[in-house]
Amino acid sequence: MRRIVTSLALVLAAATAVSRAQAPPTFKVGVFDANRVSEETDEGKRIQAKLTQFGEKKKSELAAKEKEVADLRAQLDSQTLSLSPEKVTQLQKDAQKKGLELQQAQEAARNEFQIEVSDAQNKFQEQLMRVITQFGRDEGFTMIVERSTGGVAFAAESIDVTTAIVDKFNEMVKAPADAAAPAVKPGASPVPLAKPPASPPPAKKP
Repeated sequence: MRRIVTSLALVLAAATAVSRAQAPPTFKVGVFDANRVSEETDEGKRIQAKLTQFGEKKKSELAAKEKEVADLRAQLDSQTLSLSPEKVTQLQKDAQKKGLELQQAQEAARNEFQIEVSDAQNKFQEQLMRVITQFGRDEGFTMIVERSTGGVAFAAESIDVTTAIVDKFNEMVKAPADAAAPAVKPGASPVPLAKPPASPPPAKKP
């Protein structure tokens, strides 16, 4: 009888071991908010402040050119009758020239700002993907998706890892020692820095 019980126990133990060995791996999923990462990380705040400062500088430069054009037009309106035809013609040419220069400066400022934004987004995106990859490996995640672009209709708060990714980002990405971030003006609209790719890069084979 003891032999039967012992044999049965061994069979059950073996079956349990096989069952555990054949159990599917744990599927661990996390979601995060890319906008929060770009707005809450130290690097994101520094870049936002830098872009805001760049934009304000361009606005100031354009405002000076706009004033030149406005002053010339005001002079024409107020002094046309008292000036000689030659002087009026010259002022009209000057106003047209300044107006053209203003349009060119506006277009150049838009292009320069877009280049700055694009460079900032590309750099931040590379940093974010590196951080998420490291975070996912460290924490044993099977998949981490972005809320807005990952096609997520619903996700429980318990699997939201945004705050953890922000902390990991601040740990891995340090601002340059000589980079003092200028203050962002209240009410300034943040530029979206994080743009998760439409499809993730293929996983490397072990």
